Amino acid sequence: MRTIIIGSLLGAFFGVAPVTAQQTAPPVPQVVTVGRGDVDIKPDRAQVLFSVETRASTAATAAAENSRRQRAVLDTLQQLGVAPDQLQTAYLQVTPEMVYPGQGLPPKVSGYLARNSVRVEVLKLDQTGILVDAGLAKGSTGIGGLQFYSSKEAESRREALSKAVIAARLDAEVMAKAAGYRLGELLEIIGNQQPSSPVSFGMELRSARASIDTGPTPVNPGEIKISQTVTVRWAVKM
Repeated sequence: MRTIIIGSLLGAFFGVAPVTAQQTAPPVPQVVTVGRGDVDIKPDRAQVLFSVETRASTAATAAAENSRRQRAVLDTLQQLGVAPDQLQTAYLQVTPEMVYPGQGLPPKVSGYLARNSVRVEVLKLDQTGILVDAGLAKGSTGIGGLQFYSSKEAESRREALSKAVIAARLDAEVMAKAAGYRLGELLEIIGNQQPSSPVSFGMELRSARASIDTGPTPVNPGEIKISQTVTVRWAVKM
């Protein structure tokens, strides 16, 4: 009987202990803030689309003429300093052009249209207008897709992140002080990636522009805004 009683007492003792261990500590007071950092930088490179459209009675003739004219454009751009690795075909298509007689008659092919667009990366912004005019003079029927970039975007993004963290900390200090606390240990920091947006222009020029002797086409790159946000969580203490 004594053994049974002792065993029961020990069982009761160890049965209480786990319950005590599972008691949770009170939550640590925290503050969470979101900070934003902005950096404005000047572009130092650009991208431009040089397009050529040609029409002919057959697909082969339209494509051949298009290739000849686009080659003349690209040769001229390379003579002005554009390297081959700065050229990339962005669009290539040969399609029939249809006429619809009506009165129940089937549509007919009236000819073929060939389109070819090449994306050109411009590494010297002061050449942008010169390249545009040269392309138009050599056979481009349209210029579009003008966008400006910067080779220092990664560096500027990190600067914007630093500003965002500083802004988040300042806000957290103000909030903690207003609540009667002091900022404590940093618990978590999350960067919210925001891709930079290149400066884009709806640039549509036609070959008639090349015949007007008014100097190179003016191009104003403006500025690029790099923005980053962070979410930061701190413990606060008395």
